[in-house]
Amino acid sequence: MSIKLIAFDLDGTVLREDKTVSERTIAAMSRAVSRGCIVLPASGRVLATFPEQALKIPGVRFVLTSNGASVFDLQQNKAIYSDLMTAEETEFLIHRLYDAGCFVEAYCGGKSYSDRLALPRLRAMNPPESFMDFLMRTQIFVDDLPRYISEHGFRLEKVNVPLLPQELFSSLSRELEETGMFTTCSSMFGNLEVNRAGCSKAKALSHLCDLFGITQREVMALGDSGNDLEMLQFAGLGVAMKNATSEVLAAADYVTATNDEDGVALSIEKFVLA
Repeated sequence: MSIKLIAFDLDGTVLREDKTVSERTIAAMSRAVSRGCIVLPASGRVLATFPEQALKIPGVRFVLTSNGASVFDLQQNKAIYSDLMTAEETEFLIHRLYDAGCFVEAYCGGKSYSDRLALPRLRAMNPPESFMDFLMRTQIFVDDLPRYISEHGFRLEKVNVPLLPQELFSSLSRELEETGMFTTCSSMFGNLEVNRAGCSKAKALSHLCDLFGITQREVMALGDSGNDLEMLQFAGLGVAMKNATSEVLAAADYVTATNDEDGVALSIEKFVLA
């Protein structure tokens, strides 16, 4: 099997638990690039929250963000693909989540926006200190998020709702899916991720394959959680991390080591460099 594109998730996949990329992984990717492979971070994160180290992996030019809602060209500093919510879908979703009392992270144009007035409600949930530190460093806080979005005419890439109780997570996910306007998934417990219906990492990856003249069989995709599932199923070689969820493990063609055990590097060495 000849691999020409390597698409890899960030959290729980290429990033170790300390949120760094190992030297072995960087070396393996660099060697793959030297052999003509495209290496592509493919994350649920919005661009502004990508770790700098992941963006500086040798050969990384394109990044797939917000679960496939946008593909960004780092050299040209612009999006080359997008699958955004309509203005009507954006308005409906934001107001529904506000009615449910949720803390909302709204992704648009590579940035993430939240309502500063909702912060006390979030803090009352006793979130981990590391989560709050990350949130305060990466969010743009505004007053009255629904009005701000409406006034600026935003069409959202994705909405992230963290720290939901299981019952509310399940009911909101089901309700939003049943509208036919949205697709939902989760990359960690209690984290509800909402995109427009049909948006996925797999769909964005398909667009890139068409752009570069690459077939599905020439794609290796690596991931660990629900928002990676369709991407692994799309790829000719879908690789699950050993720490992946049960549904991702079941769908994978191959299971590698964990994110803390250089699972991505091992897979590149085995299937691309050997």
